[in-house]
Amino acid sequence: MGSEFEKLVKNKELSNLYFDISQEILNKPNIDNNAQLLFLVCIENSLSYFADDIFENFKDDSKPIDHLNYIFKWDELSNVLPIKNIITKELTSDGLISLIEKSKNILFREDNKNLISSSELNDLKKFNSIIDKYKAFKELLRKTLDEC
Repeated sequence: MGSEFEKLVKNKELSNLYFDISQEILNKPNIDNNAQLLFLVCIENSLSYFADDIFENFKDDSKPIDHLNYIFKWDELSNVLPIKNIITKELTSDGLISLIEKSKNILFREDNKNLISSSELNDLKKFNSIIDKYKAFKELLRKTLDEC
């Protein structure tokens, strides 16, 4: 009766597609809250598909991750010894995942008008930092996998 789901696009291609979309968003002249949210969602999707792509190399060494969100996928992959140090660095408080989550929190927080000092804001510099960290992370991880 039912046909089996056939995957037409590889995880690596989906990851690259979402990454390219996120870069295009930053090239727009005005980045409002909707564009910021779209940027962050694209980065998360890219990281999720990238984790799925990496998982294919280690599916015998790790539990299935397809039902997890992008953070927990990377957390699970951080238990794989050959790539543990690379991934663990991005899960720390100054890593890529934390930077994305802080940006989301800033986007969704309610401004407190009783505060005299200004709070941290999302800006183009922060989003470019996310892109740069992600590029470096992806490059290091792929080089490591090529050497293994």
